[in-house]
Amino acid sequence: MRVKDKVAIVTGGAGAIGREISKLLAIEGAKVVVADLNVEEAKKVVDEINASGHEALAVDLDITKVDKAKQLVEVTLDNFGQIDILVNVAGGSTGPSIKTKIDFFAQSDKERGEEIVNLNLLGTLNCARAVINHMIERHTGKIVSISSTSGTIGMLKGVEYSAAKAGIIGFTRALAKEVAPYGINVNCISPGIVGTPRVLAMVAKERIEEWAKGIKLGRLAKPEEIASVVLFLVSDESSYITGQNIIVDGGLSLGPAGY
Repeated sequence: MRVKDKVAIVTGGAGAIGREISKLLAIEGAKVVVADLNVEEAKKVVDEINASGHEALAVDLDITKVDKAKQLVEVTLDNFGQIDILVNVAGGSTGPSIKTKIDFFAQSDKERGEEIVNLNLLGTLNCARAVINHMIERHTGKIVSISSTSGTIGMLKGVEYSAAKAGIIGFTRALAKEVAPYGINVNCISPGIVGTPRVLAMVAKERIEEWAKGIKLGRLAKPEEIASVVLFLVSDESSYITGQNIIVDGGLSLGPAGY
């Protein structure tokens, strides 16, 4: 088991990617706190983990609220006594947490920008800030945040989202420098287009096929493929990797066909 006896927090743990990360970390020996705004769905993930003989706990979390992030850490410590791993998955450009619609930047407004940045960037900072002093005191810890290729190559009708995800990459590099002396590794992952149930339900089949043509491997990512990279980054196998952005996009960012 690659994370045996570790305690992991997974924010956005009820979503497709967070669910796979939570389940994989549990299988590999970690006690997992599945934190999500949709606590009922988080409980379903926990029930699945517990039914397989592993230990997990569901916690209600709105990452945009500083007090909620602090409560998450307190609940985790009360139940498990330590925090070894934080995986920042919660975020997104659409969905129940986002009230404004995707549009070109010229048609967007201040509300859209604040909503996206608060959820994707500031929410990630809130959770990291809540846990970092505990990790510093223990001289150990792994923080992995989910960014996006939107933060490296940009996304059409996603200026605010791309800016926030790029911010996560900068946050990762800067924090990694600060906490390296305490034995803490900080990294992030930039997935390309992931074929989550929500994406497959929202996007027309023809559009998905068009996207796939621009991906060198010819298909969308599977949530479990992102989870496997997270597992590597929170395991001892990655002990000499910090401050890095791992791109997991099937070759999406390699440029146009034939070039």
